[in-house]
Amino acid sequence: MTQDKGAEGRGRLAGLDGVMLLATMLTLFGYLLPWFRQSSRSRWSYSGWEYASLSTGGGWTLWTFAFLLVAVVVSFWARTAVEAAMTALAAGIGALVMILAVVAASFGNIGRRDDLNSIAELPFGLGLPLLAVGLGLLIATACRDIARA
Repeated sequence: MTQDKGAEGRGRLAGLDGVMLLATMLTLFGYLLPWFRQSSRSRWSYSGWEYASLSTGGGWTLWTFAFLLVAVVVSFWARTAVEAAMTALAAGIGALVMILAVVAASFGNIGRRDDLNSIAELPFGLGLPLLAVGLGLLIATACRDIARA
């Protein structure tokens, strides 16, 4: 008796957490897209892409990509293996810490401003909101998968 190839393919992907994979991709896109510029006249935007493409190689900021890569890989088993879900949670929190450090360093680099609302007046891009949604969803799906195990 032959087995249906469609059923076999679904069996191989039974552990895939598609929402976790989507969340990781949203986080990656949010990290790579522009976050903000120092002024509306500036051409250069702060973003993970700008840090990674520095002539010096990006240094410690590249750890973010490593954490996100781990989250992508384990998302293929996160629904069926609690170890994978726990690894995804650790990778998500690791990415969160690194991203917070990179964004904080970026804000610290713009210098002192005269009023408290000066940050709100910066020209912002789509990167930071995507980062927030992606990281929140990544951590939430990892917690969900751990709770289901």
